[in-house]
Order: sequence, then C-alpha cells, then structure tokens
Amino acid sequence: MAENKLVRKMTFWHIWAIGVGSVVGDGIFVLIAQGAQAGGPGSVLAYAVGGILMMIIMVAISSLAVGMPSAGSLHTWSARILGPSYGTVSGLSYTAMNVIFLGSVAIANGAVSNYFFQWTENSALSAAIWAVILVTIVALVALKGGEFTGRAQFILVAVLTFIMVIFAIFGAASGKIDTANYKPFMPFGLMGFWAALGMGIYAYMGPLSLLTAGSEVKHITDLPKAMIWSFVTFLIMYSAAMLVMLGLVPFTEYASLESPFTVAAKFAFGGAAGIVMNLAAWIAAFTCLVGETFAASRLLFGMAEEGVVPKTFSKLNKNNVPSNGIIFSWAIAIVLILIGNISVLESFYLKLAMVACELGATSWIISLVASYQYPRKFPEEWKALPWHMPVRKVTLPVAFAGWAVIMFALYQSDPGSMIYFLVSLVVLIIVYNAYSKKHLKLNIPD
Repeated sequence: MAENKLVRKMTFWHIWAIGVGSVVGDGIFVLIAQGAQAGGPGSVLAYAVGGILMMIIMVAISSLAVGMPSAGSLHTWSARILGPSYGTVSGLSYTAMNVIFLGSVAIANGAVSNYFFQWTENSALSAAIWAVILVTIVALVALKGGEFTGRAQFILVAVLTFIMVIFAIFGAASGKIDTANYKPFMPFGLMGFWAALGMGIYAYMGPLSLLTAGSEVKHITDLPKAMIWSFVTFLIMYSAAMLVMLGLVPFTEYASLESPFTVAAKFAFGGAAGIVMNLAAWIAAFTCLVGETFAASRLLFGMAEEGVVPKTFSKLNKNNVPSNGIIFSWAIAIVLILIGNISVLESFYLKLAMVACELGATSWIISLVASYQYPRKFPEEWKALPWHMPVRKVTLPVAFAGWAVIMFALYQSDPGSMIYFLVSLVVLIIVYNAYSKKHLKLNIPD
C-alpha cells in the first residue's frame, strides 16, 4: 500500500549527518578520559586504529545496502543470502544495540546537561531527569519525518564539526602544548593499547545506522559515499583534537566525570572555552541519540514488513515515519535510564552496555559473510550494482581480520560480559523459532 511506504527524500548530506552523529557521542567526549587513562598518549593511535578497522568493515558491508536498499537492511541482506535465522539474529542484534545505547548515551548526555543546569542537588538524579527529557525530545524530532530528522542532524553536526576544528587549530597554535605530555607514548604497553582500543571501538559503533535509510535516500549510491565521508570526517577531526587535548594537559589529570576536551579548552583558553566544549559534548551526545532512534525505528519497520517482529512496528504516522518503532525505542530507553540510576544494578548496567557492543559486532560478522557470498549467490545482480566495494580482494579479508581484532578487544575489556552476550544470542534464537520463523516473508524476490 502506498500509504505504508517510507518516502525517498533524504539527500547525501542528511545521510552523512546521520553517520557522523551516530558516532560522535559519549564514547568520544566523556569515556575518552578512560581511554586516555588506559592507554596514555597512545590512546590517540588506538582510537585511530579502531576507527580505521570500523571503516573498512562498514565499507565492506555497504554494497549490500546498494543492492538491497531497505529499512530492514541487516535482516534483509542476511536473510536473503544466508538464511532467515541469520537475518533475524543480525537485525535484532543491531536493533538491541541501538536501543541499549539510547539509554546509556541519554544518561551521559544528562550528565553533560548538569553542567548548564542541575535540577536537584543529587547530580545522578538530575542527570536522569535530563536523560528522560532529552530522549523524549529526540523521539519528537524523529516523529517529524526522516527528512526533518536529517536536516536537524546536519545543522547540529555542522556546528559540532566547526567547534572541534577550531579547538584543534587554535589549540595547536596556542603555544601551550607540551611535547613532554606525549612521553612515554605507550606507558602501559600493549595491554594499555588494547584497553584503549576497546573503548575506541565503543566510540565508533554507530555509523552502520546510516545504511538503514535505504528506503528513504534519494540516490542509493549516496549510502556508501556517505559512509566513507562520515568516517573521513570524524577520524581526521577527532584524531587531531585528541592529539591537541593530550598535548595541552597530561593524560593523568583527566577524570572520567568531565569531558577531557572541556578540561583542555579551559586550560588553553579559559572558562568560556570550557562552556563551548561542553556545548559540543552535549550536541555530540544528542546527535548520537538521534542516530540510534533513527536506526532502531527503521530496522523495526523493515523487520515488521518482513514478518520478523509484530506488524504493529510497520505502522507509519502522517509524516511517513514508523511511529510505533520510535515510541517503543523511547519507552525502552526510559526503562534503561531508570535502571541505570539504581546503584545495586550499576554493575549489570555496565555489562549491558558491553553486551550491546558485542551484539553489534555479531550483526557485522553476519553481514560480512553475506557480503562475501553476495556475488557468488547472485552474480548477475552483483555485477549490475551501481557501486562496488573498492579493492574487494583486499578490503574484505582486512574487514574479517578487523572484526576479529575488535572482538578480541571487546573480550579483553570485559571477559565476564561474554556470558550475558551468549545468553542474549540464545534469546534471539528463541525469538526466531517462536515467532519470526512462523511469520517471515521477504519483500525482495530471489
């Protein structure tokens, strides 16, 4: 039915902004302090390596989105090429990752918001109040439509990019960088590097979200182009900013409760600069929430159309957006925010965030295998694609190797989370056998 279709109005810049905004969140602005403490100045290299590995993986997957543009994206590709059980696990894994991150990033954004105004004397409670308000605002923005969301995301990302570029340039020219702060470059050796790499991977988890816009982008080839350029944008921008940050203030002086960029800006330029950097941190976390809401709602819509989840998630509002998926993601985020503020569940909440990373990595490896099999299963279709992965014979093996490195880094960061992760996979398989298998239908013909 025409009224139940997403509308193709999103441009390259909308998609680029979704990609950049999905990455630049609390992992860069807040948790980077932990990355610096774990890896020292070498954390710059660790974050860059993590970002490059992620870029190779995401580019390797992008050809699937070009050949099978769909809101169901990860489910659609994997189910068609590898089988419905793989598609279900892949689609639900990535959806779960985004919904979990909605809660954790909202709390981080709430903590940043406290810098401007604190609702109560209890900072944790105030952050939770802010988190609820912010995730609600994001849901309301998302309900206005994909084009509106992309336009709002572009404006915010443009402001954020401008602030970070100015920080890197003027910080480097301030005369306050002390090269002694870079020595020793890797004070904790390879183990410290691995720990920082794991945190860097968390920071770069989100860009695959832009491929869920397959049913809304005007030109399909804009998907891989936006993927590449979003990575180029934040890899250059944040590598430069991190290098300046660690040169201005020794990594040992950064605390996990405040963005290191804010500390460095205050040191170099005074208190007003700290306010500006906190604004950048706030924008970063907010754009991350937008990307996560967008991806989760589109995946739920696509999977509902294909029978993986209940049909109610395929309902569109008057703005032609999957309103039930947005509302569902918002509701789960609210629950997670409340759980995150229960002290006895703090350890569980941290495990949950790590499990989200591991679920995301699961969806990537399934998609990578599908990308490898695509030209073998559908050779004529693959040859006719308007875009192909650059240097496929090199890129794809590197992507698989990069995935192995990423999984090892995640395991090193928190070995105990693997138990929760395996339980989560069992739950997804049960969902497939109990519901999805009975209702599954693919809209893309074999």
